[in-house]
Amino acid sequence: MRRRLKFASLFFGRLYLEAGIFRMDAGPTGYFDTLEHAGDGTRWQTAAQRSAAQASSFQLAMGREIVPGTPAPTMHTVMASQTSQPWVATLDPFGDELPADCDWVEWVRSPQLPSELDRTVRDWTWADEHNAALERAIPERLLRSAVIKNTNHDLVIAAASRVAATVDTFHAQVAAQRFNDDGSWKLRGYVVPIVFPHVGDLPWEAIADFRRDRGMVRFREILREVEQETTAEAADGDIEAAANRIYRRRLADASEAIDTVGTIGHKALTGFVIGGYVGFLTSGIIGPLGVVAGASAGVVPGTVMDVRNMMRQRRSRGWVSLSNWIDRSA
Repeated sequence: MRRRLKFASLFFGRLYLEAGIFRMDAGPTGYFDTLEHAGDGTRWQTAAQRSAAQASSFQLAMGREIVPGTPAPTMHTVMASQTSQPWVATLDPFGDELPADCDWVEWVRSPQLPSELDRTVRDWTWADEHNAALERAIPERLLRSAVIKNTNHDLVIAAASRVAATVDTFHAQVAAQRFNDDGSWKLRGYVVPIVFPHVGDLPWEAIADFRRDRGMVRFREILREVEQETTAEAADGDIEAAANRIYRRRLADASEAIDTVGTIGHKALTGFVIGGYVGFLTSGIIGPLGVVAGASAGVVPGTVMDVRNMMRQRRSRGWVSLSNWIDRSA
């Protein structure tokens, strides 16, 4: 996720991160979720904690308050289940590592959907609940229902707000089926981890320096144009190779001095797929899903600590200079 946020920081003008802690327990006989305030010292759920939660059960109890504001003296269990998926998800710890002058990240809360958007969620949910491929991917009915509900809620907000949304591997199983059937969705931001995979390993201060460059606006325009060309050219082929080829061609057309482009393309991704679906990127990509891929870079820069000093020595002029500047930071 950290790498994904850095990729998105180059491609998009602003990032909206949901504040708070999302907790959900789902099992064979029920599910329950809440969104809580994240206090100081909030950390991510560890694999050990998740494993321990899966080995136990959960329950939901209700009772009638006798004195308003005071817990009910008698509670009755209304739902109990073994735990299949215990989620404790939060983005808040990233706030501690962002640079002090970070002005492109905004912390938000998920809004209550108006009636017309809520109807869209219900329509999408109905279709997803009747999708045989999704049923095979997530056999447990109530767990599948919980994943469908939360995924569609976020995607509807993104579509209505005209912003991109990032989807984790598990929830991407819900979004995947839509990419083959609906021509209104488009992937956004995937060219950054393909052409500049090392960006995900740079310090946040380096990302901030790149964003301040005066060539950034045009640079993003070029990236969007490259994605459009890549999607059309690689509809049934290798999207990674096409993205590198088209970007290098754009760079060569814009500058006679292309010596620095040689390293682009040698930083190959070991796997750029979405939700584990091979060919997902090339199946008629649709909807504002942003940088939704689980990108894994094949290289790690060996001198990350010296990146900022090197960058300050190379003040850029235009998007070509910015491109070379980013590439040389590896």
